[in-house]
Formats: sequence, C-alpha cells, structure tokens
Amino acid sequence: PRAETTNSMIATAPFIIFIVVSVAIVASIGGAEAADADAILTTSVPIPNDRLAEMSLLTLDEFNEIRSSESPVDFGGMSGGDTDELWTDAAIFEYEVATSHSNDMAETSPGYHPYLVCSSHGGLSGGERNAKIEEIFKNTPNISASDLYTNGNLFHNDDAMSCGVMRAQGDTIHKVYAYYAVENPNVTEYMYINPLHSSMKMTANTVDVLQAWFRGDDGGTAVTISSTNSNTMMVNTMGLKLLLCPGVQDFGGVNVPDEHIANDVKNFVIDDGGITVSGLSFYHQRASGMDGDTAVLTDRMKQWSAAVSSMMDWTKDDGSNACLDKIIEDNMMFNVSETVLEVKAKYSNYEANQLRESLGFLEEDMETCIWYMTYALAVSPQICALEPQTRTMTLCKDGTSDLSKCPPPVSTTPPKNTSSRISLRSVWLLVGFVGCLCRRL
Repeated sequence: PRAETTNSMIATAPFIIFIVVSVAIVASIGGAEAADADAILTTSVPIPNDRLAEMSLLTLDEFNEIRSSESPVDFGGMSGGDTDELWTDAAIFEYEVATSHSNDMAETSPGYHPYLVCSSHGGLSGGERNAKIEEIFKNTPNISASDLYTNGNLFHNDDAMSCGVMRAQGDTIHKVYAYYAVENPNVTEYMYINPLHSSMKMTANTVDVLQAWFRGDDGGTAVTISSTNSNTMMVNTMGLKLLLCPGVQDFGGVNVPDEHIANDVKNFVIDDGGITVSGLSFYHQRASGMDGDTAVLTDRMKQWSAAVSSMMDWTKDDGSNACLDKIIEDNMMFNVSETVLEVKAKYSNYEANQLRESLGFLEEDMETCIWYMTYALAVSPQICALEPQTRTMTLCKDGTSDLSKCPPPVSTTPPKNTSSRISLRSVWLLVGFVGCLCRRL
C-alpha cells in the first residue's frame, strides 16, 4: 500500500521508512570525473562540499512540491537566479557544519545533522525504494550503523517520489558519494538528499499564522466562562510543536529520558549567550558579511539574523542575559510527548507584562527575544520540523495562572453557561510572543 502525501513532517505514516541513506543523485559522471573521485578515495580527501551540493540537491521548486515550508519566503521566491544560488550556498554551509563537527560524538552534536532523503525510482512502492536505498548504504565501506539514525516516519510518498528524514554523522554522505562515483554512478541516479536548514523545518505560513494570533485576527478565539460563580476561564493560546529528529530518543541504542531531551534542546537555545546558535546559522553568517559584501541575501534572512544579534547584545559582562535567563530559561516549558517537543509559556499575558516591566524591557524587546527562541529551535540539530499549535489554558479571571490563588467569584448565583469573545491580545501568553511580534518579520 502507498501512504498519502502530507505537507507536515510531524504527521506520521504507519509503515514505510527510509532506513538509511547518506546519498543523492549523481546525474552523469564521465571518466575524468570518476578519476577525480578515485583520487579522492585513494588520498582520503573528502569530496568538496560544493561538489556534493551539486550532486545531491532537490531544487527549491522540487522541495516545495513535496513539502510546503517557509523556504520560498526566506529564500526570496521560487527557483531561479539568486534563489538557486542561495539554496545551494545554504546546503554547502550545512554540509560544512556537519563535517566540521565530525569529532563531536555527543548526542546533541551538530555533527549529527538532519537530512531530507528522497527516492524517485519509477514504478516501485515505498518499500521497494527503501530496499534499494538500504542496499546502497550497506554496500558503502567505512560507514557503521552508529553513523546515522532513522525512524518509522515517512512524510511524503506517491508514485513520483518517496521522502523521509534522517540524521547522519559527519562526512557519512560524502563517503557514499565518493564511493559510488567510482564504483557505479548510476546506483544513486534516482536518489536525492538535502541538509535540513531552518526554513525547510518550518511549516508554510508559520510566520503568517503567528502574526494573525499576535494581532488577535483569528475569529475563532474565545474565552469560555462556565458561570459567574466560577473564578476561572478557558483561553485559547498558541505554542510551538516540534518534531524530534531520528536518533534523539534512542541515541546510541539507549533510550534517552524525555526530560533529558527537553533540557538538551532548551540548553541549545540559551547556550553561551547565543553564540552556539549564531555559529550554526547560515542566515547570520550571510547577514554578518562573513561571505562578503556582495553575497546574495534576502530581507527575511536579515530579519532572522537581526533577532540573533539583538539578543546577543543584551549579554552583560558577567554573562547574564535577561532574554535567555529570565524569559526563556525561567518562563518557558519544554515538554516531550512521544516524538514531539512542545514549547509553551508558564504564565499568562498579564504576568508576562509584569515580567517585562521588571526587566526594563520594551514590548519590542520581548518580541525580539521570542523571535530568537523560535529561530534557534529551528536551527537545532535535534529538531526536524516546527509548526504553530493552538491549545487551551485555564486561567484565573484576573488573568493570572496560579489557580490556587484565584480571586473569589463576584457572584454566587450561577446563571446558564455563557461564552464571551475577547481580543486574543488581552489573553495572549508569553509563548504567544507577547504582542505584535509580526512587526519583526
């Protein structure tokens, strides 16, 4: 049977999986190129990252056909011209991240990079495509089972293409390409691989959806008060739902506790005053001029990078940072359930405003902090997909979150159940990014 295609990597399919692959397409390699690959093997020189990107990638157009993401906006449109250049440059950067951290074998290492892996073998089922990919992996020398992780999830499968996600260590992909460039270039003819970067992980319209919530434009937002004798109310609010990458929960064949995973991801976001995130961000490198003043750059990339820079500027001489320490570390909840990490606020909008004032933050400062958190989560090597998620939360009628301290109800005469609609902005939680974050992106 074939799985139905879905745009969400977080949606799971019950049966097919790409168990392997550190491979992608090699279009047509002539004798001279094969000789070059042979030299690469015999001298143990890794295949260059730019050549690997040339061999392996789905274009942005092709990727967009199998998953709707934020990539077209972040990269300035669909395939063509500057967009193609940026798309390739981003892949080269991610390959460099993976290989430059090859010696870091920790479970949180950027050396274990997430990848999109696709097969387009015609006339085959997902299982048959999987078998071919598995065979390629097994026949590649110098790659062990610990070099990559997969799971049972397949987010796209149709007659034309089957795609899944995986994490591979260091130069695993380089080894596969170098080997088959010599042995049999045709073996990888119908296989494609892209390093997952932040925009590929974000579901399409993530920013637009959050903007609508921040502005209170969502017509379905409501507060339900069971009766005037009640001292609580139910509010709709927004958090983030993130798919954990393969191997995060069973690293090294050992089950990793959920709390440990949640702490690892949170620590990645707040680590070293944001230096870790900035160093793994293609957008920040490009916007900071590290690739030269003439390098292609989009407005969206500049805006994401600006959130990183602004947050880092708040770090004091003693290493403290109000955004990282007080807002994210102290006031955000990171909870793992099955393969999903949920990020949401501990407190209400009323309490968030109190916190903001105590920190001496302007509203735009609070917004910048949460933009940084959102982007950092998408950069994390342990996260493979991100999307907004609505949820319901119970608050006291005065807008506070400690239900044990709710003020007593005004009336003791319970009328019929009623529902009243109020502006989302008046009950927006901190994870709702406190106000009109939309001005930032």
